[in-house]
Amino acid sequence: MQPDQAVHDDVQFLTGSPHRQAVLSALCDEPARPHELCADIDATRTTIQRILAGFRERQWVVKHDGDYRATVTGRGVYEQYERLRAELARARRFGPLATHLGPVADDLPVAALENGRLTVSEDGSPLAALSRFTEWLQGVEGNMHAISPVVAQPFNEIGAELLSEETGIEFVIDSAVLEQSRANYESDLRLGANHDQMTIYVHESPLALGIAYDDERCCVVAYDDANNLKAMLEAGDGELYDWTDEVFERHRERSVPLARLLEGENAAENS
Repeated sequence: MQPDQAVHDDVQFLTGSPHRQAVLSALCDEPARPHELCADIDATRTTIQRILAGFRERQWVVKHDGDYRATVTGRGVYEQYERLRAELARARRFGPLATHLGPVADDLPVAALENGRLTVSEDGSPLAALSRFTEWLQGVEGNMHAISPVVAQPFNEIGAELLSEETGIEFVIDSAVLEQSRANYESDLRLGANHDQMTIYVHESPLALGIAYDDERCCVVAYDDANNLKAMLEAGDGELYDWTDEVFERHRERSVPLARLLEGENAAENS
């Protein structure tokens, strides 16, 4: 048998039954005899004996004076299995966010996921993420920096309220959002473009995700292909906050201030 196939078979053996995982876990804690494992794991003696035989074949456990105990390699196998199970649980939880973030999030620290509050729009609550993001925007303190691949009237209204409260806003959009704003929200665009407290930047290429952060909090917002808000991750100071700040800076550097674009268009019209 090829080494890779043998390892694959070992993985299948361990993960093929919860009883196998339970037996290995128990033996990592302390040596035990088959009848003790039967009582603790609620499995038949035949099942336990087959599992122990499979473990001994793989040298994950040894038998001494009637007791079975995990070897150092057996303990290592179980520790790695536990890590994998934890990672799979994290992938399942954050899948709705990760699947819509795009390659921009490839450098998002995995640990940043654990420290945040996740809100997901699901079948039973399709507007959950949208509602939470609206609440987050309404609670902005200090200055705000944001990137958005979409434009919507409720967000424009909140932005106007923040400007009326003298909140400083730096906002990165793409050309599609700019054109939609010109077509459908001209007065809101004019307010933002001419307001002393707000600077709008137009990114050189289409945007795939949304982020926002103020002086103390941050959030990452994921949209589907139809621009529906699907998930939102938020946190205070920490790795996620640092990441959103870095992403914003990178996008701002690749953007052109809207005021400069408008000046160029006006000059072209007057020439």
